Amino acid sequence: MIILFWGSALFISAFLIHLVIWKIKLPKRQTKTILQIFFAVLIIGTLVLCNLPDSPVFCGITPPVSFAEYIRISLFFTSLTLAYMITYSALEADSPSLVIVTTIANAGPKGLDKKCFDELMNDDILVTPRIKDLLLNKMAKMDGDKYVLTPKGVLFARIFIIYRKIMNVSRKGG
Repeated sequence: MIILFWGSALFISAFLIHLVIWKIKLPKRQTKTILQIFFAVLIIGTLVLCNLPDSPVFCGITPPVSFAEYIRISLFFTSLTLAYMITYSALEADSPSLVIVTTIANAGPKGLDKKCFDELMNDDILVTPRIKDLLLNKMAKMDGDKYVLTPKGVLFARIFIIYRKIMNVSRKGG
């Protein structure tokens, strides 16, 4: 219960700080800023927990006392943070599937004519925003007139390539 409570408390604290910062000014590199906020909260929160007395703080829950509890809290917090980061990145920019579904839904119950759909769904809507995100997050760079993955982008791509191989998923999504 200690791990769940303190890990959740730290995560909620980081999330609230994240919301306040986003209300003040939306950072240019949002994912990086989220990681900085959340891991700063983990470090500072752990230091605060180390200095709390061993008496119950909330509903009979005491601060962690052993190194193992701090490790478990950190692992739980990190898992929540990484899951949130992945979720946030999906919400940060509309996915192509979401754009397509929203466009068809906005057409109403009669649907959307294929010719009109083809005009609306172009690279400016589906591809360009993702390329800009890759460049902004320094996963890719321009080398003359070519897009080139940075080491960070190569690592990111490898993670998905390995995952797809493990899951036996073809490149076409089939």
